[in-house]
Amino acid sequence: MSVTTDSKATPLPETTPDQNASASPSWTIYAWVGTVPLIWGFNFVCLKIVYEVGFTVPAMLSVRYILMALALGLLLLFEKDRSIAREDWKYLIVFALITVALYQYLFAKAIELTSAAESALLISTSPIWVFLISMVMKLEAFDRTRMIGVLVGFVGVGMVILGSGASPTVPETHHIGNLVMIASAILWAAYAIFSKPLLAKYSPMKIVAYIHILGAIILIPVGFGQMMEVNWATLGVVPWLSLLQYSVLAGVYGFIMWYRGVQKIGASQTMLFQYFVPPVALIASYLILKEIPTVLQVIGIVITLGGVHLARQRSNGPSAPAQAAKQSS
Repeated sequence: MSVTTDSKATPLPETTPDQNASASPSWTIYAWVGTVPLIWGFNFVCLKIVYEVGFTVPAMLSVRYILMALALGLLLLFEKDRSIAREDWKYLIVFALITVALYQYLFAKAIELTSAAESALLISTSPIWVFLISMVMKLEAFDRTRMIGVLVGFVGVGMVILGSGASPTVPETHHIGNLVMIASAILWAAYAIFSKPLLAKYSPMKIVAYIHILGAIILIPVGFGQMMEVNWATLGVVPWLSLLQYSVLAGVYGFIMWYRGVQKIGASQTMLFQYFVPPVALIASYLILKEIPTVLQVIGIVITLGGVHLARQRSNGPSAPAQAAKQSS
């Protein structure tokens, strides 16, 4: 999918990925970004494990963001320039509130309410939402092939949701959880689109640190009381490892690499790696949580990923709105 941010939709100057990198990005950036879905695929299993030992969503997020804020704060000290221009703070704060504080809660809540496999599939529809949001904002022109991909993707999602009714391992609340995860997927798509103006001016490390520290200001107090009620003395090794994986590996390393990908190769190409999250999550949930997908769900996953692939296909040349915006910038 081509996500073009050469537009006057935001007050910040925008660039194409190649303005911050060479014309042909090194294969190493693809390799580093490729490690992210392997880590994020385990998020769904790790959260399920954490919930099973008594953590609520607010308590888990409070723990996660205490660890993340400490780690990101330390990493931020190594940045040569830690400043943010005064005119960018309003954009940064709103961005953090919506795509960090709100997104993180919805994502974690959805996993509590539905299965790990369904969660992973639905969040991976983000490229579809990237295209739809971009088209509504006139950052992308209407494209018949990509719209077919959107429709095919939704058919696949429908098959996964309907097929879950025959699975004994799916929670009764999964329909609500699926709707919440769809909302999360839309916010994750917005994450990729609206981070681009910031990444045109600042390093991925700086943006990840600031937006998640700002998000922590909200998320830590909300769940702090419930976090203190957790019986930490009896918390086993596996729950601890799950918290560390979700906080440090997925939260710090994962976001830094993801934003670096958005900066270097663009939101479109970075979102492509989201394809690998559902298979990793599906295998992990089967082996660890014993979640058993139905045949209809497996078929639906294949159809959904096929639709996502069509929805992100690049048209020949830039879209008309994007080209007009580029010429006027």
